[in-house]
Amino acid sequence: SSLELPAPVIPVDAKPRVAEFGPRLGRAVSVSDEESEHEAPPENLLDRIQFLINNLAPSNVESKSQELKELLEPKYFNWLAHFLVVKRISTQANYHSMYLSFLDQLGEYGKGLLKAILESAYRNIGKLLRSPKITTSSSERSYLKNLGIWLGQITLARNRPILQIMLDCKELLLQGYETGKLIAVAPFLAKTLEGAKNSFVFRPPNPWLMGLLGVFRSVYNVEGLKMNIKFEVEALCKNLG
Repeated sequence: SSLELPAPVIPVDAKPRVAEFGPRLGRAVSVSDEESEHEAPPENLLDRIQFLINNLAPSNVESKSQELKELLEPKYFNWLAHFLVVKRISTQANYHSMYLSFLDQLGEYGKGLLKAILESAYRNIGKLLRSPKITTSSSERSYLKNLGIWLGQITLARNRPILQIMLDCKELLLQGYETGKLIAVAPFLAKTLEGAKNSFVFRPPNPWLMGLLGVFRSVYNVEGLKMNIKFEVEALCKNLG
């Protein structure tokens, strides 16, 4: 059965305004990212960690996770989180399940790393959304979309909320429409929300999710909307059932 969406919540005949994102989007987008220096491990150890990550495979996540526990002190988690988000997670969506399995194998030791990865993901999502090239660069939009997939998997799919204080998804979708940035915002949020399909908490008819789908419906009905954005909305509704 097709997913029944709530009624539209923005006028469908309004013309988009070209503008910059305003406030109220949450810390991920609204707080300008100062490039922070993450304490990196000594060079010989750094090379070993990068070699370990480069050689991860579904068949060895258990042994590699044990190896990481023995090699890396938690004080270097921010460095590793940044490395994973920027060099792997944002570019390799097809390996997300392997990275999730690797992190799960780390157990209690890995909780701090998972938290650092989530913070780094939010920071890089905000950086991409604020980028002046996000509407013209297909590679930046691809990174953003991949981070959306990841965000949905480590939050909604695991029955954890995307806190409004960090990222106000509904406000982002509305402002994406108003600023002419839907080409980046809609695919990112659609991929994020797909994480709700296997969630006990956030799958339909969860009110938070249905409210967001109502805004997607309004966007879908806007005259002259690009076909690739319509496709993202259709794919999202199909995936959520």
